[in-house]
Amino acid sequence: MNKINEILSQLLSFLIVLLATFTYFSPIHLDTASWVPSVLLGVVIFFTGLSMNMEAIRGIGSKKKEIFIAALLKWTLTVLISIALANLFFTAESEIAAGIILSGTVPSATAATLYTFLAGGNTALVIVGSLLDTAISPVVTVLAMMSIPRNQVVITFIDLFQSFLLIVILPLSLGIFIQRVWPKSVDYSKNMTKFGSSLSLLLIVHIIVGEGKEAVATRLDVVPLMVGVILIQVLLPMALAYYIAKKWRTAEEDARAILFHVGLCNTALAAILAFEFIGELGAVPPIINTIINLSLGALVSNYFRNKK
Repeated sequence: MNKINEILSQLLSFLIVLLATFTYFSPIHLDTASWVPSVLLGVVIFFTGLSMNMEAIRGIGSKKKEIFIAALLKWTLTVLISIALANLFFTAESEIAAGIILSGTVPSATAATLYTFLAGGNTALVIVGSLLDTAISPVVTVLAMMSIPRNQVVITFIDLFQSFLLIVILPLSLGIFIQRVWPKSVDYSKNMTKFGSSLSLLLIVHIIVGEGKEAVATRLDVVPLMVGVILIQVLLPMALAYYIAKKWRTAEEDARAILFHVGLCNTALAAILAFEFIGELGAVPPIINTIINLSLGALVSNYFRNKK
């Protein structure tokens, strides 16, 4: 199992791209009920809660400045860049614009913790930032959607909060609860946590790409533009977050954590929410973003890992 998990960790970004490409061109894919991707993402988040280093989180109280910087940059840089890109390039395509904005207003990705660890960053900072994200995201998302001219996409705070409660808050809380009442579960489940999270993420990518490929096929004319816009949406917040964090004299490990927290959003969650509240076309940007941010995240983490 250790060998399998090591291979999965090293090849996860490549496997995601490969699986997404195969699913798109394949005549068949898993046709599941609409709630299945939500459950699978809940499994990933449950394992995140189960494997959290609670001692490290308790010790992060001395990092108030760094937590503030991470939250501030996440909810200004990422959100404002997403709104600007959506309105600059897709002002006449409200569903695509909504999908791009949603990709930038969901909490940070579970992969952000993994990539921060691989890059030698402060994983506890990312975890605490993600917990704050969960409370902030539903409010910011509703407000950000108001920026789309002639917007016909309606997402209410209650809708988002219910989805977050079922997909994020309850699984995360359950994982933390099990860890607290049965501390040895962290050690016993370590291999299963890594394997289950990787497998669930791959299944989510397969299902959401399969569900969204017809929408992609109908708008192939705008896919290259979407890819270019999403590259900027991922890369620009990462670069600016790291630069600003260093300018504000944060430690190197904290600056790396802030980079991944700000730049890598949970776009698998965004795709699931887009299918539910926006439509298939609105799910295309989060699907593309998932592939791009996981791939770029792996490249950036490898760069820092090899940097002396």
